[in-house]
Amino acid sequence: MAGDTDNPRLWEGADFYAAPVGSTAPTTVAGALDEVWEAVGLLSEDGASETRDQDSTDHYAWGGKLIRTTRSKHKRTIKITCLEDNLVVFGLVNPGSTASTTGGVTTRVVKVPKTDPRAFLLHLTDGEIGKRRVFPKGEVSEVGEVTLSDSALQAYELTITVYPTADGVLYHDITDDPQAAVPTTP
Repeated sequence: MAGDTDNPRLWEGADFYAAPVGSTAPTTVAGALDEVWEAVGLLSEDGASETRDQDSTDHYAWGGKLIRTTRSKHKRTIKITCLEDNLVVFGLVNPGSTASTTGGVTTRVVKVPKTDPRAFLLHLTDGEIGKRRVFPKGEVSEVGEVTLSDSALQAYELTITVYPTADGVLYHDITDDPQAAVPTTP
């Protein structure tokens, strides 16, 4: 059997962060993040999922021979479920809303959501192997149903639409995974 059993990844740990668009992104896997990167807190054990969507059109020559496929309207989303109801999550779920605390009592004023693009970072670990996926610009485009009960954790399922940069970059992966290393040519 071809392959190496040390290569498949099972991401045992993860953190998810948000920051203003244009924030200094990390360039290493383990280096400290700028203080503008705010953690959303505990995440669901279901992990994160990435979805790709695009239109494709097949073009045929006379006689039915496929000669080309064109692609357009590429869309990438990432879905993550936050288990905490902290200020970072509140801001992502309710952009444009406010919160204030006086005398130990917090009042949240929830308004109709406004556009609020952010930079996002997903930090993953598998033992000693790490990966940081940096999304320079995205926005929470959907918030799943929030259950308030005595039998299920309150959770916020966020779908984030990833916007490409002017040169078409959706995200950067930074990893110390040896299987991802690009061989150097002498």
